[in-house]
Amino acid sequence: MHIDQIRTFLEVAATGNFNKAAETLNVTQSTVSARIKTLEVSLGRDLFIRDHSGARLTPAGERLQRYATRLLRLWRRAESDVALPKRHRASISLGSAVSLWDQLELEWSGWMRREAPDVALHVVADYSPSLMRQLADGAMDIGVMYEPRQMSGLVIEDLLVDEFFLLSTIKDCTVDDTAWRDCYAYVDWSDDFKHKHEEAFPDLVADIKVGLGSIALGYIMKFGGSAYLPLRMAHPLVRSGQLNKVRGAPVFHRMGSVVYSSSPTDPELLQLGLRGLREAKAQIENQIRDLTEFFD
Repeated sequence: MHIDQIRTFLEVAATGNFNKAAETLNVTQSTVSARIKTLEVSLGRDLFIRDHSGARLTPAGERLQRYATRLLRLWRRAESDVALPKRHRASISLGSAVSLWDQLELEWSGWMRREAPDVALHVVADYSPSLMRQLADGAMDIGVMYEPRQMSGLVIEDLLVDEFFLLSTIKDCTVDDTAWRDCYAYVDWSDDFKHKHEEAFPDLVADIKVGLGSIALGYIMKFGGSAYLPLRMAHPLVRSGQLNKVRGAPVFHRMGSVVYSSSPTDPELLQLGLRGLREAKAQIENQIRDLTEFFD
């Protein structure tokens, strides 16, 4: 089974059309047909139902699609590792939930550069379902995210607790004041956060609703206003007095977890990456410790 056959199979499955797949892959339609036919012969099953409307997967094709996606991810990982420059002895990949990207992964990358300069780094930010798929497929070594779901073959450990404070550009404000509500940016941190937020502020109408804390932070700094944000994201602005805690507002918490394989291909390298992650977490906590104590 050739990797080009897998790529072609997935492209036909995605487009539902042999001609469109050929255009995307920059090959002829006859090449696409030949690759699919060879794959079907080797597996002993028809993978597509062909008719005047295009091509759709057979039950056998649907089963293959799950494995083909994993195979392609692993092949890309293998290509990347094999092509490493001579100065690198290995590579390690870290994926983080988008909302954790700015602080944690940058600190981790810096630590790894100092402690293991001969290890190539692959760092991505993505959403939890995609990260979990890549971890399960072996295409990623370490993932950091909120509320990962249990999966066979993966280890989940608590890493950090995010505390979300109601921060505002308005000074000397309490939760009972109305001023902070006038330009409120709601961040959809999670379903759990949403439920707790609705309980605490059932009548609050947001000026804007966003999916990323960084967008809310940029919005209120440009136009003025308030938002629930973790201190790790906003501590320089709190220190400078540009953002202020809304006194009396509830503090929400969210657990960030680290996820990795229970049977890694390079256990020593994995442990190094995990140690770097814990060091990065400690560095972030040191940066905000005095503010957290002040806010308590």
